[in-house]
Amino acid sequence: MKTIESLINASKKVYVKMSSDAICKQFFTQAEREGFLFGGEKPTKKEPSDIIAVLPDKRICYVGTIGRIAAGSGAENVVVVEAEALLAP
Repeated sequence: MKTIESLINASKKVYVKMSSDAICKQFFTQAEREGFLFGGEKPTKKEPSDIIAVLPDKRICYVGTIGRIAAGSGAENVVVVEAEALLAP
C-alpha cells in the first residue's frame, strides 16, 4: 500500500480517481490519518467525488472542468492514480 503523501510531487499535478462514493470516503479517512486538509477542514467532513486533486502542501481538493481535462490529457506532468491502489485492504 502506498501512502497518499508519497504521491506529492511539486512538478506534477496529481489526481486520484474514485470508483464509488464508498471508496472516496475511505480515501478521505486515509487522507485525514495522514494529516491532509480539505479546504481547511478534515477531509471526512466533505462530500465524495469521482476525482480528487492532491496538492504539494498536504491539501486535497475537488477537481473542476480544467482539472478534469488535465487528468484525461495524458500529459507527462500529470499523474492519475486509482484510489484502490492507495487504500489499506
